[in-house]
Amino acid sequence: MTARFARSGPPTHIDAERLRQAHPIADLLARYGIALRRSGTALVGRCPFHADGGRPNLTVFPRSGRWVCFRCQARGDAIDFVQQLEHLTFRQAAERLSAEAARSPFARRRGDPSPRPTRSAEPTARRDPTQTAVLAATVELYKSRLLSDPAALAYLAGRGFGRDLVERAQLGYAAGDELGPSLLRRGYAPSVARRLGLLRSDGREMLAGRIVVPQFRQGQPVWLIGRLLDPGRDGPRYLGLPGRKPLLGWGEARPAPRGVCLVEGPMDLLALRQWGVPGLALCGTGVSPATLDLLGRWERLYAVLDADAAGRAATARLVEALGSRVIPVALPPGIKDPAELAPLPDGHALFRAAIRQAVATHPTRPAAA
Repeated sequence: MTARFARSGPPTHIDAERLRQAHPIADLLARYGIALRRSGTALVGRCPFHADGGRPNLTVFPRSGRWVCFRCQARGDAIDFVQQLEHLTFRQAAERLSAEAARSPFARRRGDPSPRPTRSAEPTARRDPTQTAVLAATVELYKSRLLSDPAALAYLAGRGFGRDLVERAQLGYAAGDELGPSLLRRGYAPSVARRLGLLRSDGREMLAGRIVVPQFRQGQPVWLIGRLLDPGRDGPRYLGLPGRKPLLGWGEARPAPRGVCLVEGPMDLLALRQWGVPGLALCGTGVSPATLDLLGRWERLYAVLDADAAGRAATARLVEALGSRVIPVALPPGIKDPAELAPLPDGHALFRAAIRQAVATHPTRPAAA
């Protein structure tokens, strides 16, 4: 099916079916921070359209590219998901996905057998100066808000993250009612924030009620992901801005080409930063061809993904794709991820011991970093 959208200027033709193929449904949901785990031939996760507590209600069918929530009855495909989550029209959602596909350096024509090139630089969305300025203003607002919010600071302290790390990583907190007015006072139109995914069409903040972790490129923010502060609040636990999901921590990890630790979530990455360990966060368990291309620049990848079925499956996919450069790391029994080690007095020592054990038992016995 081809959708044709009338607009001023040259006509725009959007092939909706090709858009769905260009944006596999599981990858799309992962870019929005929705964690999925396998259940038979389907995937399940938390539905972002209602307070999905208890057993996850969102079911994703990768083969058909469809999804459905059996609780609130929301359903559809990739275009429908973007349309409903961001309160867009069908045309707006399709055009957003089409623009993302066009920007991708890995896009290629159907039937082109040429391999994707290994990238030496992380692909990021192209921003005009106004968009970059709005992102920077947002990071500054959220950072100031976090430093003045006792509950948010106490949450991070309880996770083992002190003020020094909070300031160094430029973490923030989205209170939910400040961004629109703040940007207006600075002279920025709300439409820019809506295009970036910072504001919904009704003016509400996309990341409201979340600890915000920014991703920087050459000193400028390029992407944000938020973690719910209140687990009882509506929405998925993690939610990122629309667009290509980057490898979180890229800027800090690039100077360590010999080896980095690969983790799942932003809180895991913060634990590594607390310990001074170079690392990258997948922000989920999705490992796309583009991600594999990026990971190919490192000689060693210490895979410290979550100690659950989804984490083990993702580690297996990494080993299959990248071979012996991937070193699976097993954390101490009862510890799911590095973030659970962060508040422990001997957490760093336990983590280092797990790395040493993984290196010692790895078949190729690479030299220690």
